[in-house]
Amino acid sequence: MMWVVVFILFLIFFYSNNSEKIKKLEKKIKKLERKEKGNAEMSRLLQELIGKNPTIVGQVFGTSLWEVVDVDEEWVKLRSVDKEGKEKFKLQRIEDIQAVEFDGE
Repeated sequence: MMWVVVFILFLIFFYSNNSEKIKKLEKKIKKLERKEKGNAEMSRLLQELIGKNPTIVGQVFGTSLWEVVDVDEEWVKLRSVDKEGKEKFKLQRIEDIQAVEFDGE
């Protein structure tokens, strides 16, 4: 993510003669910073759920009951067991998670 900020700063210097373009780039930087902060906060919250089975609603996989196995800054590793006892694992980007529901136990 840091390379994106460096690249945007380069563009700011490159387009320094046009203040309108600078304002647009500054808005994009702020948006990226907010998004990164949100992912870090969600990552911290998901780490508290390791070993638990929350209901996770995502953009890609809908609503399912998954066990949180591992979490880092960008990804969460999820595990599910089907009726025959077969395990399925899924890696999901944190930014694609829309909601997390759990009973608090």
